Amino acid sequence: MSRLQKKKPAGEKKKKKADSENSMTAVETTSSPKQAPAPASQKVKSEKKSPGPVVKDARTNYFHDALEFLREVKVELKKVTWPTRKQTTGTTIVVIIFVFVVAVFLGLFDYSLSKLVQVVLT
Repeated sequence: MSRLQKKKPAGEKKKKKADSENSMTAVETTSSPKQAPAPASQKVKSEKKSPGPVVKDARTNYFHDALEFLREVKVELKKVTWPTRKQTTGTTIVVIIFVFVVAVFLGLFDYSLSKLVQVVLT
C-alpha cells in the first residue's frame, strides 16, 4: 500500500519547482566544459562519410541478431521482480479454488437446464 502524503501549500510547490529548475541549469552549465573550436583541418576530416556497415554473409548477420536478441532478453529478465515462493503458492491455491467454484456452478447450471429440457419434451 502506498503512504498518504501530506498536502503542501501551493506556494511551496511552486517554490520547489523553481528551485529544481535553477539547480538543473546550474548543473548543466558546470558539467559541460566549453571546448575550443576545432581547427579547420579536423573539420574536413570529420565531414568525410565513412562507408556503411559491410554485410559479408546473411547467416552471420542472422546469428549476430539472434545473439543480440538473447542478450537483450537476459537484461530485461534481470529487471523483473519475481514473486516469492509463498506468493506463488498462495496465488496458485486461490486460482484452483476459483476453478472448482466455477466448475460446480456451471455443472449445477448445466444439470438444471438439462432437467428443464427433459420436462418440457416429455
